[in-house]
Amino acid sequence: MRTLQPDAVIEVTFLTTEEGGRTSPIEAGRYPYNCPIMVNGHGFDCRFVFGETSLFELGRTYQIGVKFLSPDLAIAELKEGDAIRLTEGKTIARGKVLKFCGGAMR
Repeated sequence: MRTLQPDAVIEVTFLTTEEGGRTSPIEAGRYPYNCPIMVNGHGFDCRFVFGETSLFELGRTYQIGVKFLSPDLAIAELKEGDAIRLTEGKTIARGKVLKFCGGAMR
């Protein structure tokens, strides 16, 4: 079975419930975790690439590998250092693009 390789690494801080974020942490499970990354008014669907960290707690900051569902569109719009938001109908995390990986280089 092939391991999912990230297109980019992001650094995000998950908002707490009191800040308007989720009511529970994100946990690696049976299904991949998908959510849009918002940047410059555009949304790009992605999947988290779970590595050593399989639980993302609210109020904490993480570096997360992401695999874009449409990498050509996302990578053309993003650049290292861009401010991003993760959304689930509302903002659940804020952060930035740290780097692009492998074939996803710009």
